[in-house]
Amino acid sequence: MRAWLKTVVAVAGQMLFPHHCYLCNEILLPRQRLCPDCAAHAPYILPPVCDRCGRNEDDCHCGGHSRHYARCVSPFYHKDQARRGILYLKEQNIAVTARGFAEAMAETVRREYGGITFDGVVSVPMHKKEWQQRGFDQAAALAKALAKRLEVPYTPVLKKLTHTVPQKELTAVHRRGNLLGVFDVVGEVAGGTYLLVDDVTTTGSTLDECAKMLKIYGAKEVYAVTAAAALLKKDES
Repeated sequence: MRAWLKTVVAVAGQMLFPHHCYLCNEILLPRQRLCPDCAAHAPYILPPVCDRCGRNEDDCHCGGHSRHYARCVSPFYHKDQARRGILYLKEQNIAVTARGFAEAMAETVRREYGGITFDGVVSVPMHKKEWQQRGFDQAAALAKALAKRLEVPYTPVLKKLTHTVPQKELTAVHRRGNLLGVFDVVGEVAGGTYLLVDDVTTTGSTLDECAKMLKIYGAKEVYAVTAAAALLKKDES
């Protein structure tokens, strides 16, 4: 196809099926990923970042505490434009939002985990009751889109056995106990290195419990990535 014809087709496609900013849903110009306002003011997490929790070193209160996952990284803080984008993803099942976040997550993974070879991308699972209520698994959507961009298999080997109170409704002290015995592994993971995916991390308790189960079943190493990370006060970490 000649270059001019490709351009015409691309412009026509954009007019009929316009691209949208994955953080605010505004219509974009061709080749834009974010609208100018989101691109300029989104709450990016930029280096230098903590080599445990992935937050900028000035915002880190994790104290270097050991987890069952080696590290967690995120492209955004869970506030402002990124928080709005996560709400679009959770409440409206907007596919472009999952793809946009996955692209940002992929860039962060390449920057922070560039020397690591992953055997699979695993999503934090949703219980069937939660799926029935929402009709959409945002962590799985992010993980599938991310796996495609990283050219790593999506491996849904985790299962949530029981329905739990949402973590966001609990204090940091109660989050870990809320998840004990909740997850199981339903596939072969022995000897592998896995990238664990969720939409938002706060204290890291959910990721930690999932990573624990993967390692109990023989995973060699687990790294984590989320679309956004909550900013915590020192006593919330």
